[in-house]
Amino acid sequence: MSDSVVKNAIKEAIRELEKSDDIVITTSIENAVVNKLFEAVQKVSPNMFSTQELGGILSAINVTTSGFRLGDNDFQTHIGLTKDELNTVSKKLKLEEW
Repeated sequence: MSDSVVKNAIKEAIRELEKSDDIVITTSIENAVVNKLFEAVQKVSPNMFSTQELGGILSAINVTTSGFRLGDNDFQTHIGLTKDELNTVSKKLKLEEW
């Protein structure tokens, strides 16, 4: 999911809360609240993957479920991420390291 999709969802939720008079936001910095909330979401959401990270996850799942074994030299070629990069992604998912 791209940053802009998440930021737009946050922005729309804030607008709805403002329209219903549930909150009032006053700031001279455009998108300051949206950006702060987005940063908070990034810290806790396992769904905030880059396109490359998500592609690596999908490739790793496809390769491992097919029973195919990869050596260190071929790992990045087939998966699209190095083992260290995939370990970083697995931490976002709170999975064990590869």
